[in-house]
Amino acid sequence: MLLSGKVLIIAGAGPGLGRRLAMLGAKEGARIVVATQFREGPEQTAAEVRASGGQAIARVADIGSASDCRGLAEATLEEFGRIDGLINCAFSTEATGPFGETALEQWMANFNITCLGALRMAEAVVASMKARGGGAIVNVSSMAAVQHVPEQSAYAIAKAAIEGATRQLAAELGPHNIRVNCARPGWMWGATTQAYLQMQAEARHCTVEDMLTPIRARIPLGRIPTDEECAKAVLFLASDYASALTGVTLDVNGGERMSA
Repeated sequence: MLLSGKVLIIAGAGPGLGRRLAMLGAKEGARIVVATQFREGPEQTAAEVRASGGQAIARVADIGSASDCRGLAEATLEEFGRIDGLINCAFSTEATGPFGETALEQWMANFNITCLGALRMAEAVVASMKARGGGAIVNVSSMAAVQHVPEQSAYAIAKAAIEGATRQLAAELGPHNIRVNCARPGWMWGATTQAYLQMQAEARHCTVEDMLTPIRARIPLGRIPTDEECAKAVLFLASDYASALTGVTLDVNGGERMSA
């Protein structure tokens, strides 16, 4: 199995990508720690993992708090005795308006979670990874970081910062055999995207299929990748199959945007 024997923290394990990461990670042999700032979602995901035969615990952690991040790492060590991988999925929806019409304080609130939260979590696990002789950190970015999305500038800038942080940490932590990589999903088919497209379709008085047609036309594979497919790419970066990769940002978008 791809992650046999490893212990994997998923920070920001929401109902879409986070849940898929937990379920697939456990299927590939990892022991899973799922965390968000709310209890209900992680508990349900951890219960699903255990019901399928895997090992998982759920913890409440606000990654806006350094003490919560340290507490999450400590809880993982107490339960499983090691930390092999960290996946940073958390993001904020603060500040959705255009520049000049949204207070920069709201942008900072977004940045505090979407980017600095990932750095707090990395800081919390690095000592344990160094002591074990290595580990893997995977940050989840977004195609919004490199392709403009109207009224999503705060989110896009925070995700672009994550990509820069990924390269910096990869250089600094590489000598300790800690790999730091980034996955950059584009459109990702799942409950969240379906709900968004339904809302947009209602606002434009059209069908969801009308919304999907031009999106699919831009994607060489002719379809939106599923959240499960995106989760597989993230878990690959967390696995030993990516042992020679660090500082990489991997596009996961069906070819809609291709890196040079």
